[in-house]
Amino acid sequence: MGFLIFFGALLFSSPPAFADGFIYLKCENQMRLTSTEIKTGKIINDGEVKEETVYLKIDPPGNRFMSYKTSTDKKDYTWDEASIAGGVLSSSIAQANEALEVNGEIDVEFQPAGKLKSKVLAIAFGMISTEIDITGDCVNVAGSIFEKALKEPEN
Repeated sequence: MGFLIFFGALLFSSPPAFADGFIYLKCENQMRLTSTEIKTGKIINDGEVKEETVYLKIDPPGNRFMSYKTSTDKKDYTWDEASIAGGVLSSSIAQANEALEVNGEIDVEFQPAGKLKSKVLAIAFGMISTEIDITGDCVNVAGSIFEKALKEPEN
C-alpha cells in the first residue's frame, strides 16, 4: 500500500509538461534568413532576422514530435519522426514539390528544456535559395498551453 501512495504522490507531483507522457515546450526563436538568386549568385536578402514562437509536443518513447508555429494558420498537425537520446531531440527534413525543395535539421534540448537550433535550406522554383538559421530558448509548458495555441493563434 505504501508503494501505491508513493507512486501516486510521484505522479501528481510531476510537472504538467510531463503529465500525459508527452513533453510540451514553448520556444522563442530568432530566424536569420539569407536569400540568393541561384543563377547570378546575387544576394537578395542578407541576414534578415525574424522572431517566432514555436510550440512542440514531444513523444520520447515514440521517437516523434509535433510542432506548431504561431506565424502559420496550418491546421493539419502530424507527427514527425525524430531521434531522441540524452534529453535531445534531433530530426531531419527533406521535402520537395514542383515549387519548393526544403532540406534541414533541428536539435532541441528538452530534458531539461534548453536550446533549439536548426539549419534549413529552401530552394524556390529553382531560382532562389534561402538559408535559414534558427536559434531559440525553450521552456516547459503544460499540454493545455500547447492545445490552446493550436486553437487560438497569437497575433
